[in-house]
Amino acid sequence: MSSWKESIHKSFSESVDYYDRHAELQKDVALRLARALEPWQYSVPEGPILETGAGTGFFSEHLVSMFPEREVTLSDLSEAMVSKLRSKFSEKDHIKFKILDAETVDWNEDENALIAGNFVAQWFKDPSQTLSGMASSLKPGGFMLVSFPGSESYPQWKKHCLELGLPFTGNPLPDVEQIVVNLSMGPFKVDYYEDQSTQTFNDVYDFFSHLKKGGTATPRKKSGLTLKQLRLLNDHWLKKNNGKVTVHTHTAFIAVKKDL
Repeated sequence: MSSWKESIHKSFSESVDYYDRHAELQKDVALRLARALEPWQYSVPEGPILETGAGTGFFSEHLVSMFPEREVTLSDLSEAMVSKLRSKFSEKDHIKFKILDAETVDWNEDENALIAGNFVAQWFKDPSQTLSGMASSLKPGGFMLVSFPGSESYPQWKKHCLELGLPFTGNPLPDVEQIVVNLSMGPFKVDYYEDQSTQTFNDVYDFFSHLKKGGTATPRKKSGLTLKQLRLLNDHWLKKNNGKVTVHTHTAFIAVKKDL
């Protein structure tokens, strides 16, 4: 496991309860991903149903409800997250739980009927390659549905850093177009759409604290802003935005069906 992935693992393991209570964006996106699955619900072929990066079960709740008679495996890289999933769904006999790293697992061809991943692809070192590997494991007629924040997220954060000559310290996010193009090169039909979510915080410290406590601020690079730079960014952002910090997240929803 790479040092960055170890940091991700540690961060999410330490933030299970906070994430479960406060990750409102991920919860909202999970609901919209479930609605995207509804038209295909009764078209999923026989076979395993797998959720990767299930976290504390925001999308899992919809998945389990939609397929009450099917065997569903809920997986995550973090043992603590999997334990949380077990506590939530322990009474469901058709649910299995697994510690799984989607980037390193050997994806067997023609194995899975449905694969889902809500707000997880941004943690992959090579999202396009990993998602293509996941899609390759679909059975003919099988589906993959994923959602993730794309590279156009956080425009205000980037803009204010640029105005001040400060480094933007957010992690690089997946390129939606690249992922769609790569998936379209295989035996798949690919549909996707993108939208924008808005969150408002009292200040930069509140925003960064929310990211950190939710386990989603694990940096790829060790360098960050100094306290002086952080104060400068906070004062500038508040001045430009009427005393609040508003953040836009550009979310992609991708649906893949493997040809029969």
